Amino acid sequence: MKYRYVVLIILTPMILLAILPFLIWQFKPPMERVIQVIDKTVPKDDYREHLGLFWVLDHEKVKDDEGDYYQKAEDYFGYDPITKEKDTGLTIPENVDLIYVADTYGIYTGDLQGKPTGERSKLLYGGLTIFDWNKIMAAKKPDTTLIMEFNSIASPTDNTTRKLVEQEMGFEWSGWIGRHFQNLSSDEVPPWLIRNYEKQYMKDWTFNGEGITFVHESDRVMVLNEKDINGRVDFDWTEEGFDHYPNVKDSHYDYWFDIITPDTDMTVEAEYIIDFTATGEKKLEEEGLPEVFPAIIHHPDERKYYFAGDFADIAVDYHSKWSLPSVFYSIYSFFQPDEVFFWENYIPMMEQILGESDANKDLQ
Repeated sequence: MKYRYVVLIILTPMILLAILPFLIWQFKPPMERVIQVIDKTVPKDDYREHLGLFWVLDHEKVKDDEGDYYQKAEDYFGYDPITKEKDTGLTIPENVDLIYVADTYGIYTGDLQGKPTGERSKLLYGGLTIFDWNKIMAAKKPDTTLIMEFNSIASPTDNTTRKLVEQEMGFEWSGWIGRHFQNLSSDEVPPWLIRNYEKQYMKDWTFNGEGITFVHESDRVMVLNEKDINGRVDFDWTEEGFDHYPNVKDSHYDYWFDIITPDTDMTVEAEYIIDFTATGEKKLEEEGLPEVFPAIIHHPDERKYYFAGDFADIAVDYHSKWSLPSVFYSIYSFFQPDEVFFWENYIPMMEQILGESDANKDLQ
């Protein structure tokens, strides 16, 4: 009997510590935010192009103005992978606090295959239309936060709409996108990228090992391998970024990003930093590209953000109903190395932005 009591005394604190984060979340007061999400790139029911955003909304206990939690499968404007319905005629609530344009790349016939090949195929639905943008601008009040992510204005969005968005969001897209690959000979490299390279340079794709690919909207390809770069793509916060988001950290970033030039009235809060060798610098110079790329730009007075990367895109729908200090995000990132950016940067950044979006709407 004494042995059982000893075991119980030892285990009880451990059990309480294990369930404490979930208890804290249950008693945490929710916050009310009216949020409009636009995501036209939802071919599968994993909802991964906006999954990270909805994880944060659930983690922070964000409810709509009717007291309901946001649902990743329902609360967005776009394509429904279950019913195959395509949302048209965007409507945004007049009292919207946050408009988040996650992705408008669209749905293609190849996306609906059991196992997509990565080949380009026929567009079924997608693109940010001039009507969408006019609705967004009409709903954007001085106290409304507007966030746009990578692939919101690239193909298949038309040039007229793109130029209007660039003008009103305070940046210009170069037409180039880039991505780091751990292995340039892996299946992760899209077949169309390899094919365009071979057509452009009239030679086979023989790359292997670590590298970065850059692709222009004209299909021009530039590849930087281990002779051109040292290491990966670093996501580094500027002084202004660290001042704005107290809990973020510098990290790696391993997914798609675009190369933009911000207007002078935009604040650059984070940058992509790559250690280029002399040969890498020469290749960039030949294409007229800079060596440092803005990752987050922000107009504080107008509450406008552009995320030059696929930030809300995560592969795994982690359990979200727990609450701990932000230092624990680094622990999670240790066990999820592919999602370090999500844990150490996206979550604390979005927590800060949500807190600022309307501090007077916290539910009691």
